[in-house]
Amino acid sequence: MQRQCAWCLRLMDSIGEPLSSIPVPKTYKASHGMCKTCGNLWLEKALQDTQSQIATRPLVLDAHLTSQY
Repeated sequence: MQRQCAWCLRLMDSIGEPLSSIPVPKTYKASHGMCKTCGNLWLEKALQDTQSQIATRPLVLDAHLTSQY
């Protein structure tokens, strides 16, 4: 079965290494996933987006437990 990166449309091997240096037309019979190059770019972008965020504290709820309903 052929594998093709859904992001850059390059053909890739079974471990995600690109086989073609340029995109090819979308192959509808191929298995579509993400090649290592696109995966690394996505991961780098995702980590950059999360580095500058402030962590929030969980809300403290004051719950009173009683035996009455």
